[in-house]
Amino acid sequence: MDSGEKLSHPRLLAKYQNQLASLQRDLHRKEKGSKNRGKARERIARLYAKIGDVRRDLLDQFTTRLVRENQVLVVEDLPIINLMRGATGKGRRRKAGLNRSITDAAWGELLRQLQYKCARYGRTLVVVDRFFPSTRRCSACHSKRPKMDVSVREWTCAECGTAHDRDTNAAVNLRDEGMRLYWTAASALPPGRVAPSMIRASELVDPAPAA
Repeated sequence: MDSGEKLSHPRLLAKYQNQLASLQRDLHRKEKGSKNRGKARERIARLYAKIGDVRRDLLDQFTTRLVRENQVLVVEDLPIINLMRGATGKGRRRKAGLNRSITDAAWGELLRQLQYKCARYGRTLVVVDRFFPSTRRCSACHSKRPKMDVSVREWTCAECGTAHDRDTNAAVNLRDEGMRLYWTAASALPPGRVAPSMIRASELVDPAPAA
């Protein structure tokens, strides 16, 4: 968040990985087509369902707090499917780990909950374009640095010397861009009309994206 607060990753798959591995091994020991194999599958399915329930509950608590505390919320339009494409070669193991983390964090479910809760409580969700350089733009002077590897968590602006935490800097940039988009959309509304529950940068006419 732009305040610097970070939601810790629940890492539910890691928490239950030993139990899942044990159940998977038990499944493979069962004879194909047997009732015991069917029961083993059911145990695995129940555990995955439990993980899903815990994940949704955590997201429900988090998104409810966000919507209650803010009139306008800003998110980035991340291409989740593209981000989760498999990798080959030297970095494939790290990429596989990143894919698991994205799946475990359930970004799609987070966005879904924010969408319907903003509509329910009269808030506005602003979706910033995925090509907005939130990570590599200095939130102090707005200069842009070259693309960074995901392993770079802190950096210093070469133009103004401001030291940045990667995530906090991106959150501030997204907040500023999101509010700019919000007021662009709000100023175009007829008198008396309230802003919609969702504003997408891609749907605005000439939103004049920030450099």
